[in-house]
Amino acid sequence: MIVELLAKMKLQDFLAHQREENTFYVTDLVRCPLKTEYEKKYREVAVSQALTPATILGELVHRGLESVIQIEGYNVRSEVEAEKVISVGKEVKIKGRCDIMLEKDGERTIVEIKSSRSDAGIPHTHHVMQLRIYLWLFNAKKGILFYVTPDRFTEYEVNEPMDEASIVNLVQQTLDKNPSPRFQWECKYCQFSIMCPNKR
Repeated sequence: MIVELLAKMKLQDFLAHQREENTFYVTDLVRCPLKTEYEKKYREVAVSQALTPATILGELVHRGLESVIQIEGYNVRSEVEAEKVISVGKEVKIKGRCDIMLEKDGERTIVEIKSSRSDAGIPHTHHVMQLRIYLWLFNAKKGILFYVTPDRFTEYEVNEPMDEASIVNLVQQTLDKNPSPRFQWECKYCQFSIMCPNKR
């Protein structure tokens, strides 16, 4: 009963996530460009990744925290979406959905929730990049990376939005599929590594 409910919830969320032409999600810009291509090409394999226990656990942690975070004096909103159009020789759209947005006196703080199997090496570079892109996307100056691991829960402030030139560079790298992978460790966790010529 509960398993079926969780599986249905994740599948609906995955299938509702339709890609538009010339649109890049924030997550596309902080991971291997080939993974995005393979997700479109081998959708069935991508669906299976949405149903792993680690993915479900992360989803439950997100939903739980989003429902309980209420901070006095702040307007708290979860799952807030935004988009901007930039030019990389052609116009492309950057879209993203932050976990939590805190607003007070016209100032925004973006909160990203991350669950991890270990606290080694946190905050991770790609998470910091992701939050910096969100700061740019939501016109915010302050961000918080909140980690939940089996060993601890902690937070890190990120207060430097990424500049548009860096965003353009990340989009161009994604279009060129170079570098693929973007980070050395990605292949180890990628369900497409079994067929990828760039596996390391």
